[in-house]
Amino acid sequence: MRITGGELRGRVLPAKVQRGVRPTSSRVREALFSIVGQDLSGVGVLDAFGGSGLLSFEAASRGARVTTVERQRAAAQAIRTNASHLGVSIDLRVADVRGVLASGTWDVVLMDPPYADDPVEWVSEATPAVEALLVIEHRDGVGMPSEVGGLTLERSKRYGSSVLTVYRRRANPGLDEAGVVE
Repeated sequence: MRITGGELRGRVLPAKVQRGVRPTSSRVREALFSIVGQDLSGVGVLDAFGGSGLLSFEAASRGARVTTVERQRAAAQAIRTNASHLGVSIDLRVADVRGVLASGTWDVVLMDPPYADDPVEWVSEATPAVEALLVIEHRDGVGMPSEVGGLTLERSKRYGSSVLTVYRRRANPGLDEAGVVE
């Protein structure tokens, strides 16, 4: 697995992917960061399903402050090993993602849940934690809602059997441009 952009572009992750982990393909990662941005300096990113850590390392490579959640200890250890090898600092939490989502907010939330999970459920779970963007990778053929709790569907694009669906936090209709209550 090779990082596709940012300061670490071209670097390879040495730790093996755990069985059952489905790393995001390079094509999908490139598309994802084309949407989210190449310069993430100072942006808080939550990688809600760490898996291989590849999305976390892609975000960190582009300057983001990254929080990664992985519930499986073996996968978390592989993420730690890769972070150390790359010289990257991430906030790795070995926990259930629901608890982490309830603990704070991030500018961007990236979700690549297991394909057996219902992605619509995860959009609802993530909504309170999203300041600006939610990007969820899911299997093709799933109908995603156009709005969920203040998030509006911005785009959805298929890449093989994977789909990237992007939600954006809409402006609070009760606030004017200066953030003053109308």
